[in-house]
Amino acid sequence: MRSNSWRSLVAATLGVFSVGVNAQTGTILDLGSLLAGQKNLTTFYSLIQKYPNILLQLPSYSGVTILAPNNDAFNKIPYTQLNKAFADNDADTITNVLEYHILQGTKVAAQLIPGTPVFLPTLLTSPNWSNVTGGQRVENVKQAGDVVVFVSGQGSRSTLVQADLMFTGGVVQVIDSLLIPPTALTNTTQAFNLTSFEGSLYASNQLSSFESPNVTMFAPQNDAFTALGPAISSMTSDELASVMDYHLVPNQLAFSTSLTNGSKWLTQQGENITILHSGNNVYVNSAQLLTSDILIANGVLHVIDNVLNPQGPGAQPNPAIASQAPVFASASQVNSLPFTSAIPCTVSCPVSSTSGTATSSAGAKATTSGKTSSSTMTTSSSKAIGAAIARETGFNKAAGLMVALGGAVMML
Repeated sequence: MRSNSWRSLVAATLGVFSVGVNAQTGTILDLGSLLAGQKNLTTFYSLIQKYPNILLQLPSYSGVTILAPNNDAFNKIPYTQLNKAFADNDADTITNVLEYHILQGTKVAAQLIPGTPVFLPTLLTSPNWSNVTGGQRVENVKQAGDVVVFVSGQGSRSTLVQADLMFTGGVVQVIDSLLIPPTALTNTTQAFNLTSFEGSLYASNQLSSFESPNVTMFAPQNDAFTALGPAISSMTSDELASVMDYHLVPNQLAFSTSLTNGSKWLTQQGENITILHSGNNVYVNSAQLLTSDILIANGVLHVIDNVLNPQGPGAQPNPAIASQAPVFASASQVNSLPFTSAIPCTVSCPVSSTSGTATSSAGAKATTSGKTSSSTMTTSSSKAIGAAIARETGFNKAAGLMVALGGAVMML
């Protein structure tokens, strides 16, 4: 049970107990007074008033940064779906989403170094939403022209539109879109069209390892799997498991800022991968890094252009050519996407079909398919994403809100 002093603090923060600051004195306001005076934050302020328990999660009354979506940010969300979540009075879901908008520590825009991303821990620590130590992260980067952006789940971007509104407990930064809490691995692979990578985890029975807390993974794009063809699709599930484990760095959150030239990272397979830089390009062994720092519920994912081979850990890139050759013997290009049939069906599934279940066992051939159902390959449907969240977490109301948030992503 929270102490009465905490409850008094919440009331004071929201302006229930007015501090009575004269605007002309320049005295820093309490949070309630500050939000009440910002006409572009009325929706956010009403949420804080409706769900004040979020403030009970603050470790102290100092040193927090609140990323406050402006009224226009809420206008980007399909109101019918959000209204249902609010009508259900799902305080737990909404509180967790609001907690993702509160950073640990006071972060002012003037401290940012242009071009250098920082990954800031938030107050989102619920295991239903986060499986990383110390609070789920938000990426913050200052771009050319002093444009400051916050990157959240599934690559959603929010732009800073009003900076450094100081209050007695920290600072408010006003953003133009809601932050999207990072989603589960399988939701993220679907959103970024990494379906062969996802299917390979099912086919090798390695998905649970990749969903462990605090992991870094390097996910080959679909073209990397089609470039190998039978060289990978004919592997046994044990052989495939070894290959996939070489793409996972356990117990490490290695964001792009940690992928320094010459650094080595021990993978779950037991061999090291080596990071190499050449000009503006970054390579993992000989595979080029295509997309970095995709936040997921249990860590961070980077997309690479080739499948890594644990039998050739010393593979080196040739920076003089645009595309690196596969590092597997007998690689043969195919048109179909390997392993996608191993992905369990979750939308519009045939009533009597069992083909979507990953049933490969040790010694069996890894699953591959030349055809994938449209429901499996759908990556832009926020409804499918919400349903998957409900299936994986058992959190149906969370899915309802995330459906709405997913809709907001599509509208950005």
